[in-house]
Amino acid sequence: MTTKHQGSQRGSTVMAIGMVLAAGAIAWFGGRGPESAPAGAGETATLPGRAAEQTPRVAFRAVSNGGLPTRIVIPSAGIDAPVAEVGVVIEDGEPRWETAWHAAGHHVDSAMPGQPGNMVITGHVSVADRRNVPVFATLDRVREGDEIVVYAGAAAYRYVVESIAVVDPGATEVLRSDARATVTLITCTRDLRHRLVVTGRLAGEVTPGNPA
Repeated sequence: MTTKHQGSQRGSTVMAIGMVLAAGAIAWFGGRGPESAPAGAGETATLPGRAAEQTPRVAFRAVSNGGLPTRIVIPSAGIDAPVAEVGVVIEDGEPRWETAWHAAGHHVDSAMPGQPGNMVITGHVSVADRRNVPVFATLDRVREGDEIVVYAGAAAYRYVVESIAVVDPGATEVLRSDARATVTLITCTRDLRHRLVVTGRLAGEVTPGNPA
């Protein structure tokens, strides 16, 4: 995920390996308590800003029926991108996460929009192949309290950013799921050495076409 092909492959491979190790953890930790974090995962640097615990709770009309995410909109970062499903593939005998093309990638083992659980969506911060699109190039503009709207066909769900952190590539605990309805957005930092992780809590269902 860099303008240099070699740096992109290295960053993407490191991220893919870390995410693959967590594929089973996503399903295993649904509704369960967390286990100990991997080595280096405790060395996180939370970005400035206060948690959004003071954000009023918004009652939403109904829980999602499980429709796949099709679009993600983050007004404060100027992000408006389609969402594609990504899973684990075998390349050269090694398991790796697929890379979404011209889209953000929804991890197939994670929650659906509006449902309890952790919905994981990843995207490029930069690309080597200029035919592709770095859909999360401006994710670092997001601040706590900002809105994330995830569409699932005709439905749209509003999440409010609660935390922003820079973590080690092996910090797979960010993929864990519990009974809360959350979204976790992941991309590389600009130097490709760490991961930028944005987490939001479901605030309600909104009218499609009016994400704000």
